[in-house]
Amino acid sequence: FENWRSYLAEEVEVVAAVGDSLTVGVGAGNKSYIDFLGGHKFAIGGKASYNLFGKLEEALALKPRYLIIFCGINNPMSVKGCSGNWDSQLKNDLSKMYMKGVEQGAKVIGVTLLPALKIWRKHYKKCKSNPKKYGCCPSLEARNPKKIFQKTLSINDFILSNAPAAVDTSDMWDENGLLETYDADGIHLNSAGQ
Repeated sequence: FENWRSYLAEEVEVVAAVGDSLTVGVGAGNKSYIDFLGGHKFAIGGKASYNLFGKLEEALALKPRYLIIFCGINNPMSVKGCSGNWDSQLKNDLSKMYMKGVEQGAKVIGVTLLPALKIWRKHYKKCKSNPKKYGCCPSLEARNPKKIFQKTLSINDFILSNAPAAVDTSDMWDENGLLETYDADGIHLNSAGQ
């Protein structure tokens, strides 16, 4: 029996996911894609990619066979998003995450971003009306939803071209944001989306 248990333990493939609130499952009762896959969740809601390297280390400690990386939607609205080059930083962070996963022997899967246009537009309107009250960027254009959307498309192209394996989410959104079928609140996926 012990040999059989040892054999089974070797055959079990660990799946881990690193991400933000989309990986947490906010909008879907805290049950995300990784829960459906029976994997391990390493995620913190509301965090930009540069805040998730600790979660990446925790995930890699499990020595996963598959590592899903789904983060970056918070980057344009983070403090560093005001600099205007948040997209370059995100690409750099994703490259490092992919590389660390591959170096640890994981099969790395990158997931493309879901444009949160409803949220971006709402924040942009608030900033136009009262920038001091809402903690807006010194340059309002850094949070222009059209510019953020274009940069998101560029990041998605980067993910599709640079992740060792990629999941393309483009069938879940259009130029107006998440499709109603998958949308919980303008940024998060509902259960159907997950």
